[in-house]
Amino acid sequence: MTEIPSPLSAAQQDLARAYAGGAPGVLVSGLVWLIAGAVWQLHGTMAAFAALFFGGMAIHPLGVLVERIAFHAPKATIGKPLEALAIEATFPLFAGVLIAWVLLVRAPDLAIPVFAAIVGTRYFLFRTMYGEIAYWALGGAFLLIAAPTLFGVAWPVNIGFLIGVAELIFAALILQRWRRRS
Repeated sequence: MTEIPSPLSAAQQDLARAYAGGAPGVLVSGLVWLIAGAVWQLHGTMAAFAALFFGGMAIHPLGVLVERIAFHAPKATIGKPLEALAIEATFPLFAGVLIAWVLLVRAPDLAIPVFAAIVGTRYFLFRTMYGEIAYWALGGAFLLIAAPTLFGVAWPVNIGFLIGVAELIFAALILQRWRRRS
């Protein structure tokens, strides 16, 4: 007997097909974090924040470009309501940018870790959007990387590099899992 997918499951599958499981966006984000890590190392926190801000604006369009060119992904159809959820979840991200921006002046050492934690919490929502549990682990990885820094414990390298590497690893994992399901 053939199982009929639920409306949510069908929308998740459609959105995953349209965005290659979200892996290209995670890949582009990982590259942005690596660039920000290098900028942080060479030019300081303010310049790294600028790299994250402007690079962050390029994540979605570049991710879509990769999805369309590399994976020939179609546009979402029944997954459209989940696309709206992603857009709605961007507004708290903007609030996070504002908080991190204020911290650049008041507590510069906390600005990027706070921003990383906010970005990481947004990844928990991607579990619902794509039906992919790896996004919970990715969100958790962001928080595990950011938390010690928020409490004054420094990593041997700046967290831009750590977040970037984590995202590249998860992009590969998510892509592999998406291909297996497709």
